[in-house]
Amino acid sequence: MKKTLAFLALILVFSMLWLAGCDEDKKSKDTTQTEEETTEETTEADTTELETTEAESVEEQTTEETAKETDSMAAGTPDTWVDTSWSDGELSGGGELYNGGDPSGGNENTPGNGFTGNGSSGENIGPVETPTGKVLIHTYSDRPVARDEDNSTTVPYLPMISSTVLPSMNEMYNVPRLLMKDIKPGMVCENVIIGYDDYMFYEDTLNDFIGSGFLTDTVYNRAVKTLIERNNWAESHGKKFYFVIAPNKNTVYPDYMPEGYTMASYRRYDQFVEMLQSAGITAVDLRGTMAAAVREVPERNLYYKYDTHWNNHAGYFAYRAAMDMIRADFPNVVIHDKSEYQINYCETYMKDMAYYLGYYSRLKDYGPVYTLKSGRTAQLANYTPKSAWGQFAFAYEGPDGYSDRLYYFQYLNNYNQSAPNAYIMRDSYSIAMVPFLKDSFYKSTYNWTFSFSESEILKADADVIMVIVAERNLRSYVNGEAVAN
Repeated sequence: MKKTLAFLALILVFSMLWLAGCDEDKKSKDTTQTEEETTEETTEADTTELETTEAESVEEQTTEETAKETDSMAAGTPDTWVDTSWSDGELSGGGELYNGGDPSGGNENTPGNGFTGNGSSGENIGPVETPTGKVLIHTYSDRPVARDEDNSTTVPYLPMISSTVLPSMNEMYNVPRLLMKDIKPGMVCENVIIGYDDYMFYEDTLNDFIGSGFLTDTVYNRAVKTLIERNNWAESHGKKFYFVIAPNKNTVYPDYMPEGYTMASYRRYDQFVEMLQSAGITAVDLRGTMAAAVREVPERNLYYKYDTHWNNHAGYFAYRAAMDMIRADFPNVVIHDKSEYQINYCETYMKDMAYYLGYYSRLKDYGPVYTLKSGRTAQLANYTPKSAWGQFAFAYEGPDGYSDRLYYFQYLNNYNQSAPNAYIMRDSYSIAMVPFLKDSFYKSTYNWTFSFSESEILKADADVIMVIVAERNLRSYVNGEAVAN
C-alpha cells in the first residue's frame, strides 16, 4: 500500500512538472508570436504610406500639438530692427545691380545674438544645433516677440486668417500622406522636403539650390534679346524697368535644409542676374538683403515654416531694397520706415506644404500684418477677381485689404499725388510686398502675369515698370509660361 501511494505521488509530481513545462512553453510561444506580430506591424507601418485613419493620426500627436500651440512671450531683447546699410554693386553690362550686402551671409553657421525666445514648442531654446554639430540661427514666427510691435489696439486692421477648411475641402486639404511621427528632417514626401526646426522646403527648388538646371545658351541669348527689346521700349517711352528676384526659402535658410544638401556657390539665380545686366535692366538681387536680415533680427522668421512663401517681414526688407533703387531715379516716391507701421500677428492661411502633406488644419503658423498708423494708405480702385484655388482658397478681399485671389487690381493713394505710377508684373511672392508698394506710388497696378503688355503698361500710365518673380519661377519667365504660383 505504501509503495502504491509513493508511486502515485511520483506520478503526480511528474504530471505537475510536465504541465508547468507546457505552460512555460506556451508562454514562450505566445511571447515569440507577440514579438513577431509587433515586428510585422512595425515593418508594415514603416513601409506603408498611410496605414492609419486621420482620427488615429490626430490622437498620436495630441501632446505635440499642445506644445506647439503654447503661447509664450519672449523674454528680454526688444526688436531694434537695424536698418541695412543699402549699397549698390556693379557687374559688367549696362544694367545696375542692387545686392543688399554679401549673399554668402545667409550660409554662415553662426548663432543668433544670444537671443532666446518662444520657439514652436514655447520654450526658450535659442540657437539650434543639429545632430552633426551645425549651429542654426534660430528664428520664430509663432507669436510677437517684441511687445512694442504688438499694437493691435492702435488702428483697425484686417488679419490674414483662415485655418478653417470648408467641409467640401476637408478631403483635399486634410488627408494625411504620411504619419505625423514621420515628419522629421530628411523626409521627402509629396514634393516637400522636411528640414530642421519644423522648416519645410519645396522639392521643386532643389535644382536651384544645388546648382543645376542652368539656362542653355540658346535660351539665355533669346532671353537677353527679348529683355533688351523691352528695356529699349520702356526707355523710349520715358519709363524705367526694374527686375526684383525673390529668393527661394532654402536660399535664405540653407542651413535648415536636412543633411546631404549643399547650396552651390554659383546657381541659376546668378546666371539670371548676369543676363539682366547684359540687357541693361536694373536687377534687385535680394539674397544679401535677406541674409543681412537673418543675421540682424534672428528672432524674426522671414518665411512661413509650412509654406514656400516669405512673410511680410521679408516683404518689408524687399520693399526697402527695391524702393531705394527706384528713388535714385524717381525722387518723389514715398518710402515708409518700419516705425510707421503697426504690426499685428495672426494665424496665416499660407501653408501650402501642410496642404501637400494633408495636415492643413493641424499645422498652424502665424505671421505679421503691417498697417500704416497714419492711415495715409491707398484704396483699391479697380480689380478683376480670380477664382479661388489651391492653398490660397481662403484669402479674401476686404474694403481696404488685399486678396491674392485678384488677378488684376489697382490701388490709388491720394496722399501721394506727386509720386510716380507703377505697373507690376508678378507671381505669388509679390503678396508680401503689395502692402508696402501700394503706399509708395500715386497709382500702382498689379497683374498676375509674366507677359510684357505694352498696351496695359500705357493704359496704367506707368512711370515704373517692375517684375517681381520668385527664384523658382525664373525659367518660367524666360520661357514665357503662365504664372502658376
